[in-house]
Amino acid sequence: YRNDLPFPYRRYAMGPVWRNEKPGPGRFRQFYQCDADTVGAPSVAADAEICGMLADTLEAVGIPRGDYIVRVNNRKVLNGVLEVAGLAGEDKEAERGIVLRAIDKLDKFGPEGVRPLLGEGRKDESGDFTKGAGLSEAQADVIMGFMDARRADGAATVARLRELVAGSQTGEQGVQELETIAELLAAAGYGPDRIVIDPSVVRGLGYYTGPVFEAELTFEITDEKGRPRQFGSVAGGGRYDDLVKRFTGQEVPATGVSIGV
Repeated sequence: YRNDLPFPYRRYAMGPVWRNEKPGPGRFRQFYQCDADTVGAPSVAADAEICGMLADTLEAVGIPRGDYIVRVNNRKVLNGVLEVAGLAGEDKEAERGIVLRAIDKLDKFGPEGVRPLLGEGRKDESGDFTKGAGLSEAQADVIMGFMDARRADGAATVARLRELVAGSQTGEQGVQELETIAELLAAAGYGPDRIVIDPSVVRGLGYYTGPVFEAELTFEITDEKGRPRQFGSVAGGGRYDDLVKRFTGQEVPATGVSIGV
């Protein structure tokens, strides 16, 4: 049916789905998922549009401004940082996987907990040991610099990322895409109280290949033991051009987001 569709093609769908993981406070076994995708638009303007739509949707369902944040990153920037850190190539795939998982744990462990995962490893409070990526101090410094690259405004964050990926063509392309997204969102009136550039966002290790985004609810709830914690992520997505090519054999750009409530 592809030849019959006008491009860019926008679609949405919503319905009940079931969580294949342990339920928790605010995360039930059955929930509603809302998906929105844009197919056939190669420009990152489509990604910016998805981010703006995501912020608007959260407010439309009753989440007040200040109780959510949409965070945006780009997998090309992350790949560029890995390249600068000497982790490019098929022989470094295992190390890259450990580094990506470590970055994804920044909110949970903090910098002091992530740093050991880049080196020899980390022992948690229960005594369980998690093997690290085995990076040198210099390599770990590059990765930690990336995770600490977020600044007070998008332009400053982009400038810092550009310094970190200097010499990587992939990384520089990713930074340029982030800069374009930030400029488009700012021009459309989406301030840093709604959408921010945040290098710590890591989604879909083998899924997304360009811009990635995640929405979090920032107010506190209590867990099953009555302890306070932040509600956390309720939406995520990104550009998945390569996934479309893998399944269809055709070069069709696509980006989208899923919201679970």
